[in-house]
Amino acid sequence: MVYCWKCGTELQDPAAFCFKCGASIKPTVSTEGQTGFEHLSHDKTLQDHWLRRVLAFIIDSIIVGAVVSLLVLVAVVPSVFLGGGFPVWGFWFGGIIPLVILAYFILAEAIYARTIGKQIMGLKVVRKDGKPIDLGTSFLRNISKIFWVLLLLDVVAGLAMRGETSQKYSDRYVGTVVQSSSNMRIIS
Repeated sequence: MVYCWKCGTELQDPAAFCFKCGASIKPTVSTEGQTGFEHLSHDKTLQDHWLRRVLAFIIDSIIVGAVVSLLVLVAVVPSVFLGGGFPVWGFWFGGIIPLVILAYFILAEAIYARTIGKQIMGLKVVRKDGKPIDLGTSFLRNISKIFWVLLLLDVVAGLAMRGETSQKYSDRYVGTVVQSSSNMRIIS
């Protein structure tokens, strides 16, 4: 199923324009060779897209953070009281927690094409070639989420490039795009 990126209307696959709002179904390509940052400064639709992506990530972070906190409490608190001490914290925060976060994003997008945050914000991940998202594609587009600095660099690199303005670098690399699956708007 294809949805209009602007108004969220469900479209027939071969459509070139949305029959409801008239928006082009082709990706948002900068026509003047502008980078994503230049386009972002004046395009309200693009600002809305990135704001919804950021909010979806925050929602997902809160959900995963709550689950991981419970796991840490269940695993670490008994070891502290039984004499295991605090070195166990490094094991959790240095290795297990980033892997749990990464696994959440990979599995949710490979199975459902969206995370809970993306679902709430009316977004979904699709491949440009129309094939379903698989584990490999989901892994490559989400690997930067293992550490926040890598994610920030991924987004900045995508916006610094010319062309598609709604993709982070890893999305460009694997041929995926985050589309609107509803007509929700935050910035109008």
